[in-house]
Amino acid sequence: MKAIVRGDLDGIVSAALLIAIKQVDEMVVVQIKDIVDGNIEITDQDIICNLPYHPDCYLWFDHHTSEARKTPPIPINFQGAFVLADSAARVVYDYFLPFHPKLEKYVKLVEEVDKFDRADLTKDDVLNPRSHVMLGFLLDPRSRMPGDGENRLRFEKWRARIPDLLIHEGIEDILSLQETQHWVKVYMENQAAAMEVYRKTTRLEGNIIYSDFRGLTVPPANRFIIYSMPEFSAGNITVQVSDGEPDVWYEISIGHSIFNRTSMVDVGDLCSWYGGGGHRAVGVCRPSSDDVEQVLSEVLHACQGGSISHA
Repeated sequence: MKAIVRGDLDGIVSAALLIAIKQVDEMVVVQIKDIVDGNIEITDQDIICNLPYHPDCYLWFDHHTSEARKTPPIPINFQGAFVLADSAARVVYDYFLPFHPKLEKYVKLVEEVDKFDRADLTKDDVLNPRSHVMLGFLLDPRSRMPGDGENRLRFEKWRARIPDLLIHEGIEDILSLQETQHWVKVYMENQAAAMEVYRKTTRLEGNIIYSDFRGLTVPPANRFIIYSMPEFSAGNITVQVSDGEPDVWYEISIGHSIFNRTSMVDVGDLCSWYGGGGHRAVGVCRPSSDDVEQVLSEVLHACQGGSISHA
């Protein structure tokens, strides 16, 4: 049995919980697009966590609000659990705890994932991350950690170890490992450079913190650091467009500021109109190269409080 998960803290902890109770013996990390586009084979030996529903899986666990609005809708009789909880790990934990009481030993870990996934963070957490917050930023694909080639392979090899480490080791032991320290160093050394790129590529458009990263390589940094920068403190939502697959699609990422929580936009719902998804406060869509300018215009209009037509 395999756990098929996203490569973020939520997905990795979900896999760790399943491995701990011997529901799976392998973790496979994929992207949302792999599920949506059918790029990966799903069988009745697979448990999917923190990813879109697939009818061929054995069990499915998720918490993204956009999944509730899918067309066609998720079948009522699917196996697993879909709950609008703070994290997919929480959904997995609550589902299996009655049958596997030993999961209770991981309650603090799940609480840390809940906190990280709902972005219940301080500016100090963002600028000087420690403990589970640091691990969360290292694992978050939106931190752009691994790079390409040998660096990516090295990162993936390290990430593959994390579920077993979470089961058997404490967070400080994990962070003190030589390989983890390598990635902490990469992360910290690039933070200032990333902030400089934000200053050059980002502007305030009313309440929107708008960044155009197309054609650029942005250094690793956590996705919340832009909200800590004084020049963007008046914004309450980010819209970021970046390169995807050349001449095929671009990525548009949208997120509420975690320090100026005044945006009323349902980001997951907005992204779902363009084939993406997410939560109320954060989401992603990947429009085609032909459609990106139109989609970007509509997204910016919606985030300013306007209305768009989906006719």
